[in-house]
Amino acid sequence: MGDDNGSFSIDLHALQTFGDDLRSEATAIIGLKPDLAAAAGALPGTDWNATCTAADTSVDQAMKRMGARYTAIADSIEQAGKALQLTVDQFATDLKQIGEQV
Repeated sequence: MGDDNGSFSIDLHALQTFGDDLRSEATAIIGLKPDLAAAAGALPGTDWNATCTAADTSVDQAMKRMGARYTAIADSIEQAGKALQLTVDQFATDLKQIGEQV
């Protein structure tokens, strides 16, 4: 985080861990099964069957969309971390070259 001179630092390992954790959560969310269809036969002779089936489909699709969004965020975090690491590495190389020229 910040210090007295206004600079900041980023923990690249923590960033990678956060991305990995999000990806794991996405996989878990996508794997959840609402199983509302199992309750479909609970009230024979009513519209409950159709309602449960529709709700099961809606919830399942929503969970998959949520998981996909988590995965997209994890991908963005991973790419940002890689770009930042490349920037840090390039800066270190540039400083080394400047030092050799002096």
